[in-house]
Amino acid sequence: MFSIPSARKLPGVVASFPAFIPLLLLAGCGGSDQAKQQSSPPPFADSGPPDQVCVSGQPTGQAPPPYLLGAINSSEPATPPAPATLAAVSSATSDPLGEPIALADTYTGLVQGTLYNTAAWPVWWGTGKTVDTVQCLLNGNWHKHMLISIYKDGKRLGFPDGIGRVHAGCYHAYEMHVHDVTGIIHMEADAPRNYNLGNWFSLWGQPLGRDNTAGLAGPVRFYIIENGKITRYDGDPHDIAMVAHREILIVSGSTLSVVPKYQWPLGI
Repeated sequence: MFSIPSARKLPGVVASFPAFIPLLLLAGCGGSDQAKQQSSPPPFADSGPPDQVCVSGQPTGQAPPPYLLGAINSSEPATPPAPATLAAVSSATSDPLGEPIALADTYTGLVQGTLYNTAAWPVWWGTGKTVDTVQCLLNGNWHKHMLISIYKDGKRLGFPDGIGRVHAGCYHAYEMHVHDVTGIIHMEADAPRNYNLGNWFSLWGQPLGRDNTAGLAGPVRFYIIENGKITRYDGDPHDIAMVAHREILIVSGSTLSVVPKYQWPLGI
């Protein structure tokens, strides 16, 4: 139990208190279960808005957390499409490996379809120092989301816990961070920013290239999915813009034929 000092004792704090309120409101989702299993440093709280689309921990088949049910039920199908629906496609592309990739013709709820992937990398820890222009989050006036999907031998890999979030230096988080395994990247800043895939991998501390991406052997292939269309990207993957509601698809190992077409929850 603690008490708040009176205004007479701390006039400077009272004067600055309204500016401090937004930082308090940003701490919405709490630390993660995966991070709590580590000895040090402790997990930091993280932001939830908009619509609390964040998950703590690594679920193993249980129902989605209660705070996600509203977002899922309001805009996402109750269940992922049956495998048979994946035969029909809405768009396709190919690469030099002879890899025709198509989007399923029906939608899969984004959270529901990615929440149960298994984290494939260790928990991330940061120092709070600026990394490749990505710095500590001051406030979330600007808050956008995009998706990164990484596949190895046909299996979608879950993101490790804490990227941009479990650290010792920032009060809250970095301007880019994840909450869970889903691959949803939160981009938050005091004003609109332009981020690219290179910024994200620099923050993560993982290689990004066609011969090696996050420890996955090449040839690594890159695709952009947005507006119901999938397009192979042949340029420098560092330059791929991280745009709101865009999905960046990274493929290693055996070829893919069909990938889900995700439905974003309302409000994010």
